[in-house]
Amino acid sequence: MLLPQAVGTSRTFRGKVKEAFTLAFPALLLCLVLDFVGGTVLGANYKDLAENYPIILVILPGLMDLRGNIFGSMASRLTTALNLGHITSIRDKEVTNNVLLAILGSKIPLIILWTIGLFEVGNLKTALLVLLIVISSAIFIGLILGYSTALITVLPYKKGVDPDMIAAPLITSVSDLITIPTLVYFVLLYEKYPSGFYFVAVLMFIMLLCLIRVADINRGHRRTFGEVASVLTVLALIESFAGSTLESNSKVISQVLILSVMYPSILDSVGNFSSIIAAKTSTKLHLGGTEAVKSIETLHDIGSLLIITPLIAYLTNGLAALVERYILHQNAGIIWKFIIGYPFIVLLNMFIALILAVISYKVNLDPDNTTIPAVTTISDVMGTLFVVYLAKSIIGI
Repeated sequence: MLLPQAVGTSRTFRGKVKEAFTLAFPALLLCLVLDFVGGTVLGANYKDLAENYPIILVILPGLMDLRGNIFGSMASRLTTALNLGHITSIRDKEVTNNVLLAILGSKIPLIILWTIGLFEVGNLKTALLVLLIVISSAIFIGLILGYSTALITVLPYKKGVDPDMIAAPLITSVSDLITIPTLVYFVLLYEKYPSGFYFVAVLMFIMLLCLIRVADINRGHRRTFGEVASVLTVLALIESFAGSTLESNSKVISQVLILSVMYPSILDSVGNFSSIIAAKTSTKLHLGGTEAVKSIETLHDIGSLLIITPLIAYLTNGLAALVERYILHQNAGIIWKFIIGYPFIVLLNMFIALILAVISYKVNLDPDNTTIPAVTTISDVMGTLFVVYLAKSIIGI
């Protein structure tokens, strides 16, 4: 029996490689450029955050990952819904429902990360301010990312392009692009114009209430919310390890400025490769069950993406060096340990994505809701440890 095939996909390895270079690579390259906006802002403000708002460094990897997880999962759900004919337009009510679920789904793990950061760093007054900054910025970002996710999922599908190849990577990178600058600028807004900051915070909560009013949440949505919130709550605990590692090694990383610039890109790109495999595997499982995954096509998916990892690694390092030289005015070059080690981390995480998707499906959990959050969290932990290793090896610790 011929299994269903998602729109715009190829079954041969040659076709997969072409697909990787014509669809995935441009999307990943765009992601890379977007990531360096956040990376530049982080690099320029890294020491200030470490000294005055250390709790932000504790929760930063989790914040970045939560956004990518939530809206990456939303992209995967919308892709499945498109293939099944459940939605046809970004104006559909189901899109609004998913936006609301995505915004609300981040709040529980967000508070968990904040609580862990409070116990680790202390200073309740600063921590409460950071919580307000994080929650209000989360609503602002959620509204932008929610409808952006729908846009970059529905439009490619209508053009005959497989959204699984581009939607999850793009939305996780857009989330990183928005998360770090928004967080930093909300901090700066508070420092320079406190009354303006509080006005914006109140406005965000009013907009959230308006979205709740127009949404139409049913039992299926509540199940989705329960699955996503439960998974993200567990992952937030894992993510706190990455945040604690980043904060405790902040002095080491600040001595190798290029790594703080590269940090968002490393975490995001490793997660992006894994998210593509997670989304493609999830779609296969929904359309054809586990038999659709047990094929040479799955290995072709992984192998074709692996081919472009050295190029992504070199571009990541090269762009970071240009940012550091011409924007931050410091010298930097190619880190060959990064170039060599990066493909191995990506390959490991892609296999983890495949395995987690199948396990989720077999235990009756929707892989659209569980796999991308899980694998991007693992990517964040491994990426953070990789960055710390690189920093210590460069300065000789």
